[in-house]
Amino acid sequence: MRIGRLELRPGGVILILLVMAGLVFAGLKQLGLLDGLTAKLNPDTGSKGSIVLEGREKLENISLANLPGSAVKAPEKTSDNPEVVIGIWTWQTVSGLIDAVGGPGKSGDYPNSCLCQAGITNTKLVVENDTSKQSEALATDRMQFVTTTGDQAAVDIAGANKLLRGNKAKVVWSGGYSFGEDCLMGPESWKRDPQLARGSVVVTAVPYCDWNVTVNWAVDNQIPVNPDEQVYDPDAINFVNATDHIEAAQKYAANAKVSLRNRATGKSEERQLDAVATWTPGDVMAFKARSSVDYKGKSEKLQKIVSTKEYSYMMPNILFGNEDWLNKHRDYVKTLLRCIARSNERIKTDENYFRDRVSALNALVFNMEGMGPSFWNTYFKGQVENGVPLGGSRVNNIAEVRHLFGLDSKEPLERSIFAITYNDHGKRLQKLLPDRLPSITPVSQVVDLSFIKDITDEQSTTGVYQAKDVGQNQGTVVKSNFQISFDSGSAKVKPSEINTLQDIRSLLIRATDTKIIVEGHTDNVGDDATNLRLSKERAQSVWQWLKASDPSGININDKRLENVEGYGAYRPLPGNQNKSDTEKAANRRVVIILK
Repeated sequence: MRIGRLELRPGGVILILLVMAGLVFAGLKQLGLLDGLTAKLNPDTGSKGSIVLEGREKLENISLANLPGSAVKAPEKTSDNPEVVIGIWTWQTVSGLIDAVGGPGKSGDYPNSCLCQAGITNTKLVVENDTSKQSEALATDRMQFVTTTGDQAAVDIAGANKLLRGNKAKVVWSGGYSFGEDCLMGPESWKRDPQLARGSVVVTAVPYCDWNVTVNWAVDNQIPVNPDEQVYDPDAINFVNATDHIEAAQKYAANAKVSLRNRATGKSEERQLDAVATWTPGDVMAFKARSSVDYKGKSEKLQKIVSTKEYSYMMPNILFGNEDWLNKHRDYVKTLLRCIARSNERIKTDENYFRDRVSALNALVFNMEGMGPSFWNTYFKGQVENGVPLGGSRVNNIAEVRHLFGLDSKEPLERSIFAITYNDHGKRLQKLLPDRLPSITPVSQVVDLSFIKDITDEQSTTGVYQAKDVGQNQGTVVKSNFQISFDSGSAKVKPSEINTLQDIRSLLIRATDTKIIVEGHTDNVGDDATNLRLSKERAQSVWQWLKASDPSGININDKRLENVEGYGAYRPLPGNQNKSDTEKAANRRVVIILK
């Protein structure tokens, strides 16, 4: 190649072109013109799986020295000060723990932190969203506490116990709850009619918490779930696996296609990703990347279909450790729990404390590029953007921890909220993916309440969270048929129906932030007036049993009840002619609708 009188060889031409391209790139970057493009085209910019979003904040601009100091009164000092590493997720239910430690280093680096003032200087937090890796660290003494969720606990504790060679993993605490951020996002029409989700493909991390949200919603709505990730079932909800909630959002944002073998035809087909199950910041990423979705030939608004805003007791943050270590360091554990409880109480009672201090600490500890204090503050509270609710977490004070484990109502642990989340999802996982969970360790063997009981003098100024009216995400969550057998002409609950009623109770507690409609139905034997009266009496009888099953009166109460109604024989099951004994028996049922 010749430029003027200068002759260049091919290698020289390439070098000049590269230099010119580099100069152009540098100029654009200096002007900031690449920032928006990078934000849209390259959401994954680091080994930590970080996401770059528009309006990002630089973490290096956060100065600990400029943050308000801890406003949490430290408990009495302890001399038990071991080296401790606590594994956490990028999940703001750990906000009180982060505040108690004081920052991304050791607690001793932050003299005004609750832990440091209480004599604990060697505690450090490590973010690891893969609980299996946390469990490996627990088994090799590289971590002393690890994190999971109440619904995921059965599989994670089973994995930890296998490594610990015995039932040694013990749950000692709950930092808070996912309160909207863990979710299923898909076509808006699914909110009006969940049955439209049949034949869809959902990308998520199988078989973990967001997968559980989707499975929970599908099973409660009597939609088949296909657990085989290589096969497409046109009558079921189908899944495509991702390594974690961030990759799930990235795959969905990229509108990736997957090849699946159609169960009906036996042929391989290219399928689009119709929905995503993820948690914050994945829900924010998915929404900002794809505000609409093409589903079955129609363009629809992407909406949060169901989340832990409705299933508000489904997903408590759980902290567990090795029984041997816990008993060796009882004073340390009790002091740690006191500090977390007090930090959480401060967060619950002082919104400015979270905004001005804790959100910045979260940004530093989570260390996700572009996500500074305002991001974590916004999505801790949750925010509705263009009609779509995003984010949402809440933290537990000591009263709420006691409520979770049944200590406030003196309920046996086996009937507690924790036991419901632990067992319900463990059983579903066993049914769908038996290889992942060969057996479920009894809940009584995985919880050690002695540490919570030992700090009974800890008090809360705020009460236990109670469900409120459904907000921006209002819509049908569940419409489940429960067949309750009654003696002829009677509305009295029979002992033989207790197991079914317990299933309904579990559903109502998992989905505490919903309104309840109880419908009674009969077969067509007898006159219409009698059947109408009898069906409503049966619905009322079921409701009274359910209320009595919650001694605390917090989770199942008349404030949640929208209606109790009886329809006699007027609304038989679809396709049911009320002719055979089998059909008649099927129509003697109670329907629970959660909104």
